[in-house]
Amino acid sequence: MTDQGMAHTEKVRQLFDAKAGSWAAKYAPQGRLADRLTQLADAVGYHVPAGGRVLDLGCGTGELARQLAASRLRVTGCDISANMLSRAAAADSAGAAEWVPLQPGWQALPFAPASFDAVVAASVLEYVDSPAAVLGECARVLRPGGVTLCTVPDLAHPVRWLEWAAGTIARLPAVQAAGTTWPRLARYLTYLRISRQRRSAGWWHAVAAQAGLVAVRRPTRADRSPLRLFTFQRPGSYGAAS
Repeated sequence: MTDQGMAHTEKVRQLFDAKAGSWAAKYAPQGRLADRLTQLADAVGYHVPAGGRVLDLGCGTGELARQLAASRLRVTGCDISANMLSRAAAADSAGAAEWVPLQPGWQALPFAPASFDAVVAASVLEYVDSPAAVLGECARVLRPGGVTLCTVPDLAHPVRWLEWAAGTIARLPAVQAAGTTWPRLARYLTYLRISRQRRSAGWWHAVAAQAGLVAVRRPTRADRSPLRLFTFQRPGSYGAAS
């Protein structure tokens, strides 16, 4: 990874370390991301039978991983944010999932080839320096027939239009100066700068194909969600040896 890429990844880590304390509340029953949690859990359950092994890449504070583990899946959660991961492990008093830290500049996932039936990368790929490299690693650790489920920004959603406008405004010196006074504004400006992978559906399909994955159904999004959910599959018969 280049020095520029490392600097970008470090900013991502710092942003999510800072968000860790309030992250779980977003997925509470009345939280604004509760529906997203249900959508992802249902999608995983559709593709992976009970007892299957799932990797939650960028697991945050572990809400999805714990929900999947409760549905009789074997789950591993990993993240570059130590604060997020420590909260995930602390909330998992029963030890239902495995929690694995990732270095911010990781090049390869610390798992053997063909280890998982599914990989979930929810709101992860928009932050990475090379989505093709990350999807390539997802493909490597998937068993033949396994799937990668990933959510990415939906460019057709109005909130993305607003973010584009806000990102333009955020580059103004006066706005950047204001961010030094208001921490919440500073975090939002940082998010706009580091959420860099705003791409079309066709672009994501092409990058997945480059990584050796194929789309198995059309991209979908939850009602009112600013995200698209893609499902990409590693070719081969489900459960076959690699």
